[in-house]
Amino acid sequence: MNDPDKRERQFVVRGKREYDYDAPAVRRRQTLREREEEEERLDKEERLSRGRVKSRSRREDYEEEELPRRTRKAPPVEEDEIEDDYYEEEEHKAPRIVRIFAWIALMVILFACGYLATNYFFSWSDKKGGERIGNVYGKGAEVKEAEKPEPEKPAGKKYVICIPENGTLSQREVEINESGTKESMITRLLSVYIDSLKEKKVLDTAVAVNDIFQGGDWLYIDMTPPFQNSLKSLGKQNAELLLCGLTKTVQDNFPPLKKIKFYINSKEIKDKNPVDLTKPWERTK
Repeated sequence: MNDPDKRERQFVVRGKREYDYDAPAVRRRQTLREREEEEERLDKEERLSRGRVKSRSRREDYEEEELPRRTRKAPPVEEDEIEDDYYEEEEHKAPRIVRIFAWIALMVILFACGYLATNYFFSWSDKKGGERIGNVYGKGAEVKEAEKPEPEKPAGKKYVICIPENGTLSQREVEINESGTKESMITRLLSVYIDSLKEKKVLDTAVAVNDIFQGGDWLYIDMTPPFQNSLKSLGKQNAELLLCGLTKTVQDNFPPLKKIKFYINSKEIKDKNPVDLTKPWERTK
């Protein structure tokens, strides 16, 4: 019978070790355990190396996908292809004169649209009744109305009034627009006369002419109540001088008026203090 240890082996078992079967069993068990541990360690290292290779290849693929396009090199383009593209673009462009007229037409259209929009906005704001700034006209009719010549004002007529000053009557020339009836002109002149006395603080500021009426050579004047109170504060001499000046003013400017009858709020005056106004006042000097 042949010895099995002395037989030539026809194949090689990887990782197989030769064991000494003459050694004790405990020693052989330790050798077997070491072999199993070595095989496990080798398998574990092989799995780890495979996992590293897979993770490295996966990371490289991901980095290649995420690489910015600008860092990538564009494929080289031949000069002939660039020239062909340039000439094709030039052929598709319109002539220069056509492009110039197109730009001019576009500018005209934009200007017209802006003008119409602005005109519409101002017309809308005028209809809303907004406040205007300065002498601005919103419509052509307003311009025509403004261009019309203003009607000529009637020429003023000069009158002479007699103002009491320092115990005498001083004359002053005034100008009043000559328009309206004779009674309206008399009312204006009397208002000027009274305002002159108000400036000198001779009459109260509330003194005014309510109404007048002319009949023949008589003039009926309706005054406010402060008129009589002002005469009382002036005293008899100054009151008489004031009434003389008023009467002279009416007589000189509006003949044939000679006498003036005074009323207070359309009522006859019964008080004779300081001067008698129950009768018509007539200049005697």
